[in-house]
Amino acid sequence: MEASASPSWWNSGPQGRLSPWSQALLWALIKVNDELELEMEDSKIATFITKVGGGHPLKNAVKEWRHVFVKDSNWYPGKTNDLKRKQPGPKKLLDGRKQHCIATCAMRLKKQKVEPSAALIKEICPVATLNPNTGEAFTDKYILEVFKKRCFDEGSDVPWSQEHPLQKTALPDFLVKWRAKWASDMLLKDPHPPGWYLRHCVWVDPCHNILSTNRRQIFDIERANHGKRPRWMSKDKKLYARNMRASPYGGKQKQFGDRKVWWFVVLSRGRVHIEVMGDGWEQNSQGMSQFVDRVPSVLRIMCVAGETLPHVIASDRGPGFYQSSTGHICKDYAEALKKHHLRPFATEDASHQPPDIPDVLPHETAVAWIRAYLKKHPFSRSGSLDAQEAALRRLLAECTEHINTNHEVKRLCQCFPTRLQKLVDSGGHRLKT
Repeated sequence: MEASASPSWWNSGPQGRLSPWSQALLWALIKVNDELELEMEDSKIATFITKVGGGHPLKNAVKEWRHVFVKDSNWYPGKTNDLKRKQPGPKKLLDGRKQHCIATCAMRLKKQKVEPSAALIKEICPVATLNPNTGEAFTDKYILEVFKKRCFDEGSDVPWSQEHPLQKTALPDFLVKWRAKWASDMLLKDPHPPGWYLRHCVWVDPCHNILSTNRRQIFDIERANHGKRPRWMSKDKKLYARNMRASPYGGKQKQFGDRKVWWFVVLSRGRVHIEVMGDGWEQNSQGMSQFVDRVPSVLRIMCVAGETLPHVIASDRGPGFYQSSTGHICKDYAEALKKHHLRPFATEDASHQPPDIPDVLPHETAVAWIRAYLKKHPFSRSGSLDAQEAALRRLLAECTEHINTNHEVKRLCQCFPTRLQKLVDSGGHRLKT
């Protein structure tokens, strides 16, 4: 698109800026993209625009022009605006070229799995970070401002900011590829409709709670219920105990004199059941065998009388189910399944199934529902261990009734194929479940 017959000013302007003609073209592209829902990213739109002197604008510049078009209802091509107005005062020492160099370096470091920092940027880009007036590097403040304005994660139009990371753990590259391949194979080689999972699968997972009469352990367990999320507090009272985090081991590790109460979440036929194994149960092959002996009676409680019971036990590759190193099924667990005419969903050799797929397995969502309920309905820990266990059992029974009444458990039992497809579409990365 050219305008050879137009006035000279139509295609002219300061070097590196947009001429009135390019501004008009950018306005039209953004308008058409939004009206027709073409979903072109700003980086793609920028490829159609040419700056005075050559080259294309950055996607961040396109974003800024969007704000100009929205903010100024009387805008027209060539009108003086914030992107062209000359600021009073001396020329910026950390100019656009230096900022671009710093931002490019920082984004490249992150792609190389190196955490960007002002100190590292100064080391790698000594020229771009040099203040010509002082002969020393710019202070961290100015370099970090470049991070906040010019740095973007891949596929995002939102600039960087310092945020608390999600509690989901990061995945190494080999595991990301493994997850994607496993999901693809499940959909292609062993496809089942959602209804099949509802009728035939029993999703199971062992969990536990720590009971204690030790005052410090009780304190840590109660504080751990608040998690790592932000809390309301006065800034000058951050050292107040109620505003601080608990020990990372509170509620997770058993200490001398404590009691670990194990319970299983069982998900099948559109219902959730919690089977309490009690103190003394161990998470090994013998323990899983003891649980499988209870499965038929549990299913008779969960299913409508006269229905054929589901027969496929689905789980992760946790201890007691499979050998962690090889993925082969544990002996006692396998024998218990055969005894009750049940079969493992992952077969006796689960080496093809990734060891880290909690965001894909439906029963993990049910566990999250249970944990959330327990946090909102804490039980008294002031009594004996027997009294605490009795209170926990009552609370788990109430939790089961609450979930079956208020949550879409049936849809959860049918969601596995959908989650597999999402895992394929994401390339094996964590899902937002």
